[in-house]
Amino acid sequence: MAYYANKALGDSVYVKLKVNLENTEESVAIKDLVNEAIVSRFHSHLDNEENASSIVTVDVKDVRDSIVATNSQGFATFYRVIVSIDFSFKKEGKNHEFSNSGYFDYAASLNNPLATYQNRQNAILEAAKQSLDRFISQVGYAATF
Repeated sequence: MAYYANKALGDSVYVKLKVNLENTEESVAIKDLVNEAIVSRFHSHLDNEENASSIVTVDVKDVRDSIVATNSQGFATFYRVIVSIDFSFKKEGKNHEFSNSGYFDYAASLNNPLATYQNRQNAILEAAKQSLDRFISQVGYAATF
């Protein structure tokens, strides 16, 4: 699929980010994941907006947490984070849009809130990777038609 996705996106890509204001750090990290995928999986290179053969827009729409498990006192011990991302790319005047989500579970620590925060950040990135994998497949599939 990466081969076909490369054909769809072209040799040079510019990645534009629409930041989720509630999760700014994670939004920037998600853009970094997309940049890494452009280079390592699409085998394209990153370029500025004026010179790029296509522009990929990453819009982190929603990051939601829900409780998955509680302890005997009723405190949350595991959460599931669901990340919804809209991807679009524009090449040669044609727009392609895809909406994907991913999820990942993480542990909560009542004794160490910093550990919970770090677990959540990691879970957001893992969920974003699922969404990105779907996007790569969708772009590859779109390129075959």
